[in-house]
Amino acid sequence: MDLTLEGKTALVTGAARGIGAAIAEALVGEGCAVYLGDVQWQEAEATARRIGANARPLAMDVADAAGSEQAVRTVLGERGGIDILVNNAGILSSGPVTDATIEEWDAVFTVNLRGAFVCSKAVLPAMIKARYGKIINIASIAAVRGGGVFGNVIYGASKAGIVAMTRGLARELGPHGINVNAIAPAPIETGMTLPLLTVDLRKQLLARVPLGRLATLAEVAALAAFLASDVSASISGETIAVDGGLLKA
Repeated sequence: MDLTLEGKTALVTGAARGIGAAIAEALVGEGCAVYLGDVQWQEAEATARRIGANARPLAMDVADAAGSEQAVRTVLGERGGIDILVNNAGILSSGPVTDATIEEWDAVFTVNLRGAFVCSKAVLPAMIKARYGKIINIASIAAVRGGGVFGNVIYGASKAGIVAMTRGLARELGPHGINVNAIAPAPIETGMTLPLLTVDLRKQLLARVPLGRLATLAEVAALAAFLASDVSASISGETIAVDGGLLKA
């Protein structure tokens, strides 16, 4: 399938590794110029070199609103517009609510929810002017479960906010030609989850997944590329689970 992304410009946050890096690679493979925004500059630079000439590292901390806005201005200055924004940057919170702190709540919501909102707001003037744009938010099945295999109630609540924001933005921005969707993966093997994915926990998890396996980074990235394309032009406001049927079990 030709996704016709040649010549488009994308910004992917949290793109140095894991899901963000996989999405950036998929978009580059479809012909996009992709900015890999991440607080881990050296790792983003290494990932960009591995992906290819159309991948460019961008120093960016979504917890810093002013810095995020400046990063978007940098992309606009170099490319003249942003066609695709992938709000992927996120941090995990685990453990019982009785051990949680207000500081932990603030940190998770600042990155996972406020960061996505700030970045979305920053790209909107250019997208509205162009009457075109694709915003893809990375949620989690924890949004439905109120936490889950790894993430706790704080993490689940932040991702539920992403789902609600996705619906609201889609409704408000649709008349401007902007699609907004979210992807909600189940646990995937990434640098963030591998230390927690013990042999016993993996067995317990797979026993609950109808397909009997974990989704891959490539599968999430392929869905993101589809949502970034005009092949999915009539899809907006949706949160698509990539979970092997776990939420239906």
